[in-house]
Amino acid sequence: MSRLKGSERIDRMTRQLANLTNENGAAIISVLLVLVILTIIGVSASNNSNIEVQIATNDTLQKMAFFEADGGTEVGIELLELCIDEKGFASGEDVEGNIRVFTGDLHLNPGIGDAKPSSTNRDARFPPVNTRPVTRLRIGGATSMGVGSATQMIAGYEGAGKGSAGGGSWVDYNIRSQHEGARQNEAVVDIIWRHLM
Repeated sequence: MSRLKGSERIDRMTRQLANLTNENGAAIISVLLVLVILTIIGVSASNNSNIEVQIATNDTLQKMAFFEADGGTEVGIELLELCIDEKGFASGEDVEGNIRVFTGDLHLNPGIGDAKPSSTNRDARFPPVNTRPVTRLRIGGATSMGVGSATQMIAGYEGAGKGSAGGGSWVDYNIRSQHEGARQNEAVVDIIWRHLM
């Protein structure tokens, strides 16, 4: 083994040191790390945006179902008053062309309990065909007499609310509307409607 001279030794150490401090590949690695971080941020933002869109869509569909069910109670009031005026309907009849009635004497129904309307437990449905979206109704009531009421007060004069100022009688109907949307979303609205006799 030959000994290196001092200047050769210094040259050799300088070259080794230069190889150790060479930063030609460091820039590529830094750029790749920045690109990976930006890609992760971009994918996270995209996923977050997709989730936000799904949340907004579900919220909109739920609000639509609620307002459809709320509108169903208004249809139930009109259907009930029409049933009282007509003294009932024929079961299975389409009323006004777009409401299928399953309980002809729905104005005589007792209370409806806690069950929500369903495809088998309903008094009326619209639209008449069994597709989604669909709104189903349950209607039932109980007669009450006001304080100081008497039977003869009811026939005091003709018209809605006759004798009600002196007490009178009325039927409190429970109208429950259930709307089932196209995407399995559902809303149930329950109201009480007082029909004066």
